[in-house]
Amino acid sequence: MEWKSTKEKLTSLVTDCLVVVHTQGRESLTGYAREVDEALDHRISGLISDGEITGKANEVTLLHNWGKIPAKRLLVLGLGTQEELTLDKLRSGMAVAARKAQAAGVKQLTIGCSQNKKGRWNSADLVQAVVEGIELGLYRYRGYKQDGDEERESLESVRLCIEGVSQSAFQAGVERGCAFAEATNAARDLANEPANKLTPAVFADKAKEMADRCGIEAEILDEEQLRGLGMDALLAVSEASAEPPRMILLHYRGAPESREVLGLVGKGVTFDSGGIQVKPGRGMETMKGDMAGAAAVFGAMQAIGTLKPHCNVMGVIPACENMINGNGYRPGDVISSFSGKTIEINHTDAEGRLVLADGLAYARRRGATSLVNAATLTGAVIIALGHSATGVMTNEAEWGDEVKEAARLAGEKVWEFPMFEEYEEYLESDVADVKNEGGSPAGTIQGGIFLKQFVGDTPWVHLDIAGTADCKKDRGIHTKGATGVGVRTLAQLALQFAGK
Repeated sequence: MEWKSTKEKLTSLVTDCLVVVHTQGRESLTGYAREVDEALDHRISGLISDGEITGKANEVTLLHNWGKIPAKRLLVLGLGTQEELTLDKLRSGMAVAARKAQAAGVKQLTIGCSQNKKGRWNSADLVQAVVEGIELGLYRYRGYKQDGDEERESLESVRLCIEGVSQSAFQAGVERGCAFAEATNAARDLANEPANKLTPAVFADKAKEMADRCGIEAEILDEEQLRGLGMDALLAVSEASAEPPRMILLHYRGAPESREVLGLVGKGVTFDSGGIQVKPGRGMETMKGDMAGAAAVFGAMQAIGTLKPHCNVMGVIPACENMINGNGYRPGDVISSFSGKTIEINHTDAEGRLVLADGLAYARRRGATSLVNAATLTGAVIIALGHSATGVMTNEAEWGDEVKEAARLAGEKVWEFPMFEEYEEYLESDVADVKNEGGSPAGTIQGGIFLKQFVGDTPWVHLDIAGTADCKKDRGIHTKGATGVGVRTLAQLALQFAGK
Protein backbone atom coordinates (compact mmCIF):
# COMPACT_ATOMS: atom_id res chain seq x y z
CA MET A 1 0.00 0.00 0.00
CA GLU A 2 1.28 3.46 -0.89
CA TRP A 3 0.74 6.18 1.72
CA LYS A 4 0.87 9.91 1.03
CA SER A 5 -0.12 13.08 2.83
CA THR A 6 -1.82 16.00 1.14
CA LYS A 7 -2.63 19.60 2.01
CA GLU A 8 -4.88 20.14 -0.99
CA LYS A 9 -8.50 21.14 -0.57
CA LEU A 10 -10.59 17.97 -0.38
CA THR A 11 -13.35 19.35 -2.54
CA SER A 12 -10.90 19.82 -5.42
CA LEU A 13 -9.07 16.47 -5.21
CA VAL A 14 -9.43 13.84 -7.92
CA THR A 15 -9.76 10.46 -6.20
CA ASP A 16 -11.74 7.23 -6.48
CA CYS A 17 -13.29 7.73 -3.06
CA LEU A 18 -13.21 10.47 -0.45
CA VAL A 19 -13.80 9.57 3.22
CA VAL A 20 -15.11 12.02 5.79
CA VAL A 21 -16.21 11.28 9.34
CA HIS A 22 -19.30 12.10 11.39
CA THR A 23 -19.94 11.53 15.10
CA GLN A 24 -23.18 10.40 16.65
CA GLY A 25 -25.44 12.88 18.40
CA ARG A 26 -24.32 15.89 16.35
CA GLU A 27 -26.96 17.45 14.17
CA SER A 28 -24.40 19.45 12.19
CA LEU A 29 -21.23 18.36 10.44
CA THR A 30 -17.82 19.76 11.35
CA GLY A 31 -14.40 20.15 9.75
CA TYR A 32 -13.76 18.52 6.39
CA ALA A 33 -17.17 16.82 6.42
CA ARG A 34 -18.79 20.24 6.61
CA GLU A 35 -16.68 21.58 3.71
CA VAL A 36 -17.66 18.62 1.53
CA ASP A 37 -21.31 18.89 2.56
CA GLU A 38 -21.39 22.52 1.49
CA ALA A 39 -19.87 21.61 -1.89
CA LEU A 40 -22.61 18.99 -2.27
CA ASP A 41 -25.37 21.52 -1.55
CA HIS A 42 -25.91 20.06 1.95
CA ARG A 43 -26.94 16.61 0.72
CA ILE A 44 -25.12 14.89 3.59
CA SER A 45 -26.94 17.11 6.09
CA GLY A 46 -30.18 16.14 4.44
CA LEU A 47 -29.45 12.44 4.95
CA ILE A 48 -28.59 13.14 8.58
CA SER A 49 -31.88 14.99 9.05
CA ASP A 50 -33.74 12.06 7.49
CA GLY A 51 -32.02 9.62 9.85
CA GLU A 52 -30.22 7.75 7.06
CA ILE A 53 -26.83 8.80 8.44
CA THR A 54 -26.58 8.58 12.24
CA GLY A 55 -22.83 8.66 12.93
CA LYS A 56 -22.94 5.52 15.05
CA ALA A 57 -19.67 3.60 15.28
CA ASN A 58 -18.63 1.74 12.11
CA GLU A 59 -21.61 3.00 10.10
CA VAL A 60 -20.54 3.47 6.47
CA THR A 61 -22.60 5.28 3.85
CA LEU A 62 -21.27 5.21 0.29
CA LEU A 63 -22.56 8.05 -1.90
CA HIS A 64 -21.96 9.41 -5.39
CA ASN A 65 -21.07 13.06 -5.78
CA TRP A 66 -23.86 14.33 -8.04
CA GLY A 67 -21.12 15.91 -10.21
CA LYS A 68 -20.36 18.51 -7.56
CA ILE A 69 -16.77 17.48 -6.65
CA PRO A 70 -14.01 15.62 -8.55
CA ALA A 71 -14.06 12.61 -6.21
CA LYS A 72 -15.96 9.74 -7.85
CA ARG A 73 -17.52 8.58 -4.59
CA LEU A 74 -17.97 9.81 -1.07
CA LEU A 75 -17.93 7.61 2.02
CA VAL A 76 -19.29 8.96 5.30
CA LEU A 77 -17.86 7.03 8.25
CA GLY A 78 -19.56 7.02 11.64
CA LEU A 79 -17.31 7.04 14.70
CA GLY A 80 -19.83 6.95 17.55
CA THR A 81 -20.12 9.77 20.07
CA GLN A 82 -17.39 12.39 20.23
CA GLU A 83 -17.03 11.89 23.99
CA GLU A 84 -16.39 8.13 23.69
CA LEU A 85 -14.16 8.29 20.62
CA THR A 86 -10.79 6.55 21.06
CA LEU A 87 -7.95 5.72 18.73
CA ASP A 88 -9.08 2.10 18.87
CA LYS A 89 -12.56 3.07 17.64
CA LEU A 90 -10.98 5.20 14.92
CA ARG A 91 -8.79 2.24 13.94
CA SER A 92 -11.85 -0.01 13.78
CA GLY A 93 -13.87 2.48 11.75
CA MET A 94 -11.09 2.93 9.21
CA ALA A 95 -10.94 -0.86 8.75
CA VAL A 96 -14.67 -1.05 8.02
CA ALA A 97 -14.49 1.92 5.64
CA ALA A 98 -11.54 0.40 3.77
CA ARG A 99 -13.36 -2.90 3.27
CA LYS A 100 -16.42 -1.09 2.00
CA ALA A 101 -14.36 1.00 -0.41
CA GLN A 102 -12.38 -1.97 -1.71
CA ALA A 103 -15.58 -3.96 -2.27
CA ALA A 104 -16.78 -1.08 -4.45
CA GLY A 105 -13.65 -1.34 -6.60
CA VAL A 106 -11.83 1.68 -5.17
CA LYS A 107 -8.11 1.79 -5.96
CA GLN A 108 -7.25 5.22 -4.54
CA LEU A 109 -8.69 6.37 -1.22
CA THR A 110 -8.45 9.87 0.26
CA ILE A 111 -9.24 10.45 3.94
CA GLY A 112 -9.98 13.76 5.60
CA CYS A 113 -9.58 14.00 9.38
CA SER A 114 -10.16 17.41 10.97
CA GLN A 115 -8.42 19.35 13.70
CA ASN A 116 -11.00 18.43 16.35
CA LYS A 117 -9.87 14.79 16.03
CA LYS A 118 -6.17 15.57 15.88
CA GLY A 119 -6.20 17.74 18.97
CA ARG A 120 -7.09 14.81 21.24
CA TRP A 121 -4.05 12.68 20.45
CA ASN A 122 -0.43 12.84 19.44
CA SER A 123 -0.33 13.44 15.67
CA ALA A 124 1.88 10.44 14.92
CA ASP A 125 -0.38 8.18 17.01
CA LEU A 126 -3.41 9.40 15.07
CA VAL A 127 -1.75 8.64 11.73
CA GLN A 128 -0.60 5.27 13.03
CA ALA A 129 -4.16 4.33 14.02
CA VAL A 130 -5.49 5.20 10.56
CA VAL A 131 -2.73 3.22 8.83
CA GLU A 132 -3.20 0.19 11.07
CA GLY A 133 -6.97 0.27 10.63
CA ILE A 134 -6.76 0.15 6.86
CA GLU A 135 -3.84 -2.28 6.55
CA LEU A 136 -5.33 -4.69 9.11
CA GLY A 137 -8.91 -4.33 7.91
CA LEU A 138 -8.02 -5.35 4.34
CA TYR A 139 -6.13 -8.52 5.32
CA ARG A 140 -7.18 -11.77 3.70
CA TYR A 141 -5.52 -15.16 4.01
CA ARG A 142 -4.95 -16.31 0.44
CA GLY A 143 -4.71 -20.03 1.22
CA TYR A 144 -4.43 -22.67 -1.47
CA LYS A 145 -7.50 -22.15 -3.67
CA GLN A 146 -6.71 -22.34 -7.38
CA ASP A 147 -9.42 -19.75 -8.01
CA GLY A 148 -8.47 -17.61 -5.02
CA ASP A 149 -8.46 -13.85 -4.51
CA GLU A 150 -5.40 -13.07 -6.63
CA GLU A 151 -7.43 -11.29 -9.29
CA ARG A 152 -9.65 -9.39 -6.88
CA GLU A 153 -9.61 -5.62 -7.10
CA SER A 154 -7.50 -4.20 -4.27
CA LEU A 155 -6.86 -0.81 -2.75
CA GLU A 156 -3.50 0.51 -3.97
CA SER A 157 -2.94 3.91 -2.38
CA VAL A 158 -4.22 6.11 0.44
CA ARG A 159 -3.85 9.87 0.82
CA LEU A 160 -4.34 11.39 4.25
CA CYS A 161 -5.43 14.98 4.76
CA ILE A 162 -5.07 15.60 8.49
CA GLU A 163 -5.16 19.19 9.58
CA GLY A 164 -2.17 20.41 11.60
CA VAL A 165 -0.01 17.28 11.23
CA SER A 166 3.63 17.88 10.32
CA GLN A 167 5.38 15.81 7.68
CA SER A 168 7.68 14.31 10.31
CA ALA A 169 4.71 13.20 12.43
CA PHE A 170 3.04 11.79 9.33
CA GLN A 171 6.14 9.79 8.39
CA ALA A 172 6.56 8.48 11.95
CA GLY A 173 2.93 7.38 12.11
CA VAL A 174 3.09 5.66 8.73
CA GLU A 175 6.36 3.89 9.62
CA ARG A 176 5.03 2.51 12.91
CA GLY A 177 1.58 1.76 11.53
CA CYS A 178 2.92 -0.17 8.54
CA ALA A 179 5.47 -2.05 10.66
CA PHE A 180 2.86 -3.06 13.26
CA ALA A 181 0.23 -3.99 10.65
CA GLU A 182 2.58 -5.92 8.36
CA ALA A 183 3.93 -7.87 11.34
CA THR A 184 0.41 -8.62 12.57
CA ASN A 185 -0.59 -9.83 9.12
CA ALA A 186 2.51 -12.04 9.01
CA ALA A 187 1.40 -13.60 12.30
CA ARG A 188 -2.09 -14.07 10.88
CA ASP A 189 -0.65 -15.89 7.87
CA LEU A 190 1.24 -18.26 10.15
CA ALA A 191 -1.74 -19.02 12.40
CA ASN A 192 -4.02 -19.56 9.39
CA GLU A 193 -1.64 -22.04 7.74
CA PRO A 194 -2.71 -25.72 7.71
CA ALA A 195 -0.65 -27.87 10.06
CA ASN A 196 0.70 -30.01 7.21
CA LYS A 197 2.09 -26.85 5.61
CA LEU A 198 3.49 -25.32 8.82
CA THR A 199 5.42 -28.02 10.65
CA PRO A 200 7.91 -27.08 13.39
CA ALA A 201 10.75 -27.35 10.86
CA VAL A 202 8.96 -25.13 8.34
CA PHE A 203 8.19 -22.63 11.11
CA ALA A 204 11.91 -22.52 11.91
CA ASP A 205 12.75 -21.93 8.24
CA LYS A 206 10.28 -19.05 8.06
CA ALA A 207 11.71 -17.54 11.23
CA LYS A 208 15.23 -17.74 9.80
CA GLU A 209 14.11 -16.05 6.57
CA MET A 210 12.37 -13.26 8.49
CA ALA A 211 15.39 -12.76 10.73
CA ASP A 212 17.73 -12.46 7.75
CA ARG A 213 15.38 -9.94 6.14
CA CYS A 214 15.01 -7.81 9.29
CA GLY A 215 18.58 -7.85 10.54
CA ILE A 216 17.94 -10.20 13.48
CA GLU A 217 20.11 -13.12 14.60
CA ALA A 218 18.44 -16.55 14.47
CA GLU A 219 19.40 -19.81 16.18
CA ILE A 220 17.53 -23.05 15.50
CA LEU A 221 17.94 -25.97 17.92
CA ASP A 222 17.05 -29.38 16.48
CA GLU A 223 15.86 -32.49 18.30
CA GLU A 224 19.36 -33.78 19.05
CA GLN A 225 20.41 -30.44 20.52
CA LEU A 226 17.23 -30.29 22.60
CA ARG A 227 17.98 -33.72 24.06
CA GLY A 228 21.50 -32.63 24.87
CA LEU A 229 20.15 -29.59 26.73
CA GLY A 230 17.59 -31.61 28.68
CA MET A 231 14.48 -30.00 27.15
CA ASP A 232 12.48 -32.98 28.40
CA ALA A 233 9.13 -31.20 28.73
CA LEU A 234 9.16 -30.01 25.11
CA LEU A 235 10.41 -33.41 23.95
CA ALA A 236 7.70 -35.26 25.88
CA VAL A 237 4.97 -33.32 24.10
CA SER A 238 6.53 -33.93 20.69
CA GLU A 239 7.39 -37.60 21.25
CA ALA A 240 4.27 -38.97 19.51
CA SER A 241 4.67 -36.85 16.39
CA ALA A 242 6.46 -37.79 13.19
CA GLU A 243 7.51 -34.13 12.94
CA PRO A 244 10.58 -33.36 15.09
CA PRO A 245 10.49 -30.32 17.40
CA ARG A 246 12.49 -27.14 17.10
CA MET A 247 13.49 -24.39 19.51
CA ILE A 248 13.64 -21.10 17.63
CA LEU A 249 15.66 -18.22 19.10
CA LEU A 250 15.59 -14.73 17.64
CA HIS A 251 18.00 -12.10 18.96
CA TYR A 252 17.61 -8.37 18.38
CA ARG A 253 20.58 -6.47 19.86
CA GLY A 254 19.62 -2.82 19.61
CA ALA A 255 21.43 -1.73 22.80
CA PRO A 256 24.60 -3.82 23.10
CA GLU A 257 25.81 -1.63 25.96
CA SER A 258 22.81 -2.65 28.11
CA ARG A 259 22.38 -5.84 30.12
CA GLU A 260 18.59 -5.54 30.05
CA VAL A 261 16.94 -8.04 27.70
CA LEU A 262 13.22 -8.32 27.02
CA GLY A 263 12.35 -12.00 26.57
CA LEU A 264 9.29 -12.88 24.47
CA VAL A 265 8.22 -16.53 24.58
CA GLY A 266 5.46 -18.00 22.41
CA LYS A 267 3.70 -21.36 22.54
CA GLY A 268 4.41 -22.99 19.18
CA VAL A 269 2.23 -26.12 19.09
CA THR A 270 1.64 -26.32 15.35
CA PHE A 271 -1.12 -28.90 15.83
CA ASP A 272 -2.74 -30.08 19.05
CA SER A 273 -4.72 -33.30 19.01
CA GLY A 274 -4.88 -33.30 22.80
CA GLY A 275 -2.60 -36.32 23.02
CA ILE A 276 -3.93 -39.60 24.43
CA GLN A 277 -6.70 -37.58 26.14
CA VAL A 278 -7.77 -36.58 22.67
CA LYS A 279 -9.87 -33.51 21.95
CA PRO A 280 -13.41 -33.84 20.55
CA GLY A 281 -13.38 -34.32 16.78
CA ARG A 282 -15.67 -31.41 16.00
CA GLY A 283 -13.62 -28.25 15.79
CA MET A 284 -10.26 -30.01 16.01
CA GLU A 285 -9.30 -28.48 12.66
CA THR A 286 -8.89 -25.15 14.46
CA MET A 287 -6.00 -26.62 16.45
CA LYS A 288 -3.67 -25.67 13.61
CA GLY A 289 -3.84 -22.26 15.32
CA ASP A 290 -2.50 -23.49 18.65
CA MET A 291 0.75 -21.75 17.74
CA ALA A 292 -0.81 -18.27 17.71
CA GLY A 293 1.36 -17.28 20.68
CA ALA A 294 4.46 -18.22 18.71
CA ALA A 295 3.08 -16.31 15.74
CA ALA A 296 2.69 -13.26 17.99
CA VAL A 297 6.34 -13.47 19.03
CA PHE A 298 7.39 -13.98 15.39
CA GLY A 299 5.40 -10.90 14.33
CA ALA A 300 6.62 -8.78 17.22
CA MET A 301 10.24 -9.62 16.38
CA GLN A 302 9.59 -8.68 12.75
CA ALA A 303 8.19 -5.29 13.82
CA ILE A 304 11.10 -4.76 16.22
CA GLY A 305 13.63 -5.63 13.53
CA THR A 306 11.91 -3.17 11.19
CA LEU A 307 11.65 -0.26 13.64
CA LYS A 308 14.98 -0.91 15.37
CA PRO A 309 14.33 0.49 18.88
CA HIS A 310 17.22 1.08 21.29
CA CYS A 311 16.80 -2.09 23.35
CA ASN A 312 17.63 -5.80 23.40
CA VAL A 313 14.88 -8.33 22.69
CA MET A 314 14.99 -12.11 22.58
CA GLY A 315 12.24 -14.16 20.96
CA VAL A 316 11.95 -17.80 22.05
CA ILE A 317 9.61 -20.19 20.23
CA PRO A 318 9.40 -23.85 21.34
CA ALA A 319 7.72 -25.51 18.33
CA CYS A 320 6.26 -29.03 18.18
CA GLU A 321 3.12 -31.07 17.55
CA ASN A 322 1.01 -32.83 20.21
CA MET A 323 -0.03 -36.07 18.52
CA ILE A 324 -0.91 -39.69 19.43
CA ASN A 325 1.05 -42.94 19.15
CA GLY A 326 2.57 -45.59 21.37
CA ASN A 327 5.47 -43.33 22.29
CA GLY A 328 3.32 -40.51 23.60
CA TYR A 329 3.30 -39.35 27.20
CA ARG A 330 0.45 -40.54 29.42
CA PRO A 331 -1.58 -39.32 32.41
CA GLY A 332 0.35 -40.28 35.52
CA ASP A 333 3.77 -40.03 33.88
CA VAL A 334 6.48 -37.97 35.54
CA ILE A 335 8.78 -36.00 33.26
CA SER A 336 11.67 -33.66 33.84
CA SER A 337 12.21 -30.19 32.36
CA PHE A 338 15.04 -27.90 31.34
CA SER A 339 14.84 -26.14 34.71
CA GLY A 340 15.30 -29.45 36.57
CA LYS A 341 11.80 -29.38 38.05
CA THR A 342 9.83 -32.60 37.70
CA ILE A 343 6.26 -32.57 36.40
CA GLU A 344 3.45 -35.05 36.94
CA ILE A 345 1.26 -35.31 33.85
CA ASN A 346 -2.38 -35.09 34.89
CA HIS A 347 -3.71 -34.25 31.42
CA THR A 348 -2.02 -34.62 28.04
CA ASP A 349 -4.06 -31.74 26.61
CA ALA A 350 -2.39 -29.34 29.04
CA GLU A 351 0.68 -29.50 26.81
CA GLY A 352 1.19 -25.82 26.03
CA ARG A 353 2.39 -25.06 29.53
CA LEU A 354 4.94 -27.87 29.24
CA VAL A 355 6.62 -26.47 26.12
CA LEU A 356 6.49 -22.98 27.63
CA ALA A 357 8.12 -24.26 30.83
CA ASP A 358 11.21 -25.15 28.85
CA GLY A 359 10.95 -22.01 26.71
CA LEU A 360 10.73 -19.67 29.70
CA ALA A 361 13.53 -21.37 31.62
CA TYR A 362 15.75 -21.32 28.55
CA ALA A 363 15.04 -17.63 27.92
CA ARG A 364 16.23 -16.92 31.48
CA ARG A 365 19.34 -19.02 30.90
CA ARG A 366 20.10 -17.03 27.74
CA GLY A 367 19.89 -13.71 29.56
CA ALA A 368 16.30 -12.44 29.53
CA THR A 369 15.84 -10.00 32.41
CA SER A 370 12.10 -9.44 31.88
CA LEU A 371 9.69 -11.99 30.39
CA VAL A 372 6.37 -12.06 28.59
CA ASN A 373 4.84 -15.20 27.16
CA ALA A 374 1.86 -15.48 24.81
CA ALA A 375 -0.15 -18.67 24.42
CA THR A 376 -3.50 -20.11 23.45
CA LEU A 377 -3.34 -21.85 26.81
CA THR A 378 -6.81 -22.51 28.22
CA GLY A 379 -10.39 -22.81 27.07
CA ALA A 380 -11.27 -21.55 30.53
CA VAL A 381 -10.21 -18.01 29.59
CA ILE A 382 -12.99 -17.98 26.98
CA ILE A 383 -15.52 -18.89 29.67
CA ALA A 384 -14.22 -16.01 31.79
CA LEU A 385 -13.61 -13.28 29.19
CA GLY A 386 -15.25 -14.43 25.96
CA HIS A 387 -13.51 -13.37 22.79
CA SER A 388 -13.00 -9.69 23.59
CA ALA A 389 -10.08 -9.65 26.02
CA THR A 390 -6.83 -11.48 26.67
CA GLY A 391 -6.15 -12.85 30.13
CA VAL A 392 -3.12 -11.46 32.00
CA MET A 393 -1.22 -12.93 34.94
CA THR A 394 2.02 -11.69 36.48
CA ASN A 395 4.45 -12.25 39.32
CA GLU A 396 5.28 -8.53 39.60
CA ALA A 397 2.63 -5.82 39.61
CA GLU A 398 4.87 -3.08 38.19
CA TRP A 399 5.91 -5.19 35.20
CA GLY A 400 2.31 -6.27 34.72
CA ASP A 401 1.27 -2.62 34.60
CA GLU A 402 3.86 -1.94 31.88
CA VAL A 403 2.50 -4.75 29.74
CA LYS A 404 -1.09 -3.62 30.29
CA GLU A 405 -0.12 -0.08 29.27
CA ALA A 406 1.45 -1.43 26.09
CA ALA A 407 -1.78 -3.31 25.35
CA ARG A 408 -3.83 -0.17 25.96
CA LEU A 409 -1.69 1.86 23.58
CA ALA A 410 -1.89 -0.91 21.00
CA GLY A 411 -5.67 -1.12 21.31
CA GLU A 412 -5.67 -4.76 22.47
CA LYS A 413 -7.96 -5.38 25.45
CA VAL A 414 -6.58 -7.33 28.42
CA TRP A 415 -7.85 -8.26 31.87
CA GLU A 416 -5.75 -9.37 34.84
CA PHE A 417 -6.43 -12.52 36.86
CA PRO A 418 -5.27 -12.94 40.50
CA MET A 419 -2.33 -15.16 41.40
CA PHE A 420 -3.12 -15.86 45.06
CA GLU A 421 -1.02 -18.50 46.83
CA GLU A 422 -4.15 -20.55 47.53
CA TYR A 423 -4.40 -21.42 43.84
CA GLU A 424 -1.08 -23.29 44.02
CA GLU A 425 -2.84 -26.12 45.90
CA TYR A 426 -4.48 -27.24 42.65
CA LEU A 427 -1.08 -28.16 41.19
CA GLU A 428 0.45 -29.89 44.21
CA SER A 429 1.70 -33.38 43.34
CA ASP A 430 2.46 -36.41 45.50
CA VAL A 431 5.13 -37.69 43.11
CA ALA A 432 6.70 -34.64 41.43
CA ASP A 433 7.52 -30.99 42.05
CA VAL A 434 4.32 -29.89 40.31
CA LYS A 435 1.54 -31.37 38.19
CA ASN A 436 0.45 -29.83 34.93
CA GLU A 437 -3.31 -29.66 35.60
CA GLY A 438 -5.52 -29.77 38.66
CA GLY A 439 -9.11 -30.07 37.45
CA SER A 440 -11.72 -27.55 36.33
CA PRO A 441 -11.66 -24.82 39.01
CA ALA A 442 -9.70 -21.66 38.14
CA GLY A 443 -8.48 -23.27 34.93
CA THR A 444 -6.92 -20.14 33.46
CA ILE A 445 -5.20 -19.23 36.73
CA GLN A 446 -3.86 -22.77 37.05
CA GLY A 447 -2.06 -22.27 33.75
CA GLY A 448 -0.45 -19.10 35.06
CA ILE A 449 0.45 -20.67 38.39
CA PHE A 450 2.17 -23.53 36.56
CA LEU A 451 4.24 -21.23 34.36
CA LYS A 452 5.21 -19.13 37.36
CA GLN A 453 7.21 -22.12 38.68
CA PHE A 454 9.67 -21.77 35.79
CA VAL A 455 10.49 -18.04 35.82
CA GLY A 456 12.10 -17.73 39.25
CA ASP A 457 12.36 -14.11 40.37
CA THR A 458 12.45 -12.71 36.83
CA PRO A 459 9.62 -10.20 36.22
CA TRP A 460 7.12 -12.12 34.08
CA VAL A 461 3.72 -11.72 32.43
CA HIS A 462 1.58 -14.47 30.94
CA LEU A 463 -0.88 -13.58 28.16
CA ASP A 464 -3.59 -16.21 27.60
CA ILE A 465 -4.84 -15.43 24.08
CA ALA A 466 -7.07 -18.49 23.59
CA GLY A 467 -10.17 -16.30 23.32
CA THR A 468 -8.71 -13.53 21.19
CA ALA A 469 -6.51 -15.39 18.70
CA ASP A 470 -9.33 -16.11 16.26
CA CYS A 471 -12.35 -14.24 14.89
CA LYS A 472 -15.45 -15.93 13.44
CA LYS A 473 -16.36 -13.05 11.13
CA ASP A 474 -15.11 -9.67 9.96
CA ARG A 475 -15.29 -7.23 12.85
CA GLY A 476 -13.40 -3.93 12.95
CA ILE A 477 -9.70 -4.50 12.29
CA HIS A 478 -10.19 -8.26 12.50
CA THR A 479 -11.11 -10.38 9.52
CA LYS A 480 -12.38 -13.95 9.67
CA GLY A 481 -9.65 -16.28 10.93
CA ALA A 482 -6.50 -15.57 12.91
CA THR A 483 -6.30 -12.09 14.47
CA GLY A 484 -2.54 -11.81 15.09
CA VAL A 485 -3.37 -10.71 18.63
CA GLY A 486 -0.38 -9.85 20.79
CA VAL A 487 1.91 -8.65 18.01
CA ARG A 488 1.16 -4.96 18.48
CA THR A 489 1.20 -5.23 22.28
CA LEU A 490 4.61 -6.93 22.32
CA ALA A 491 6.05 -4.56 19.72
CA GLN A 492 4.73 -1.56 21.67
CA LEU A 493 6.25 -3.03 24.84
CA ALA A 494 9.63 -3.15 23.12
CA LEU A 495 9.32 0.52 22.19
CA GLN A 496 8.59 1.29 25.85
CA PHE A 497 11.47 -0.95 26.94
CA ALA A 498 13.74 1.16 24.75
CA GLY A 499 12.97 4.15 26.92
CA LYS A 500 14.35 2.55 30.08
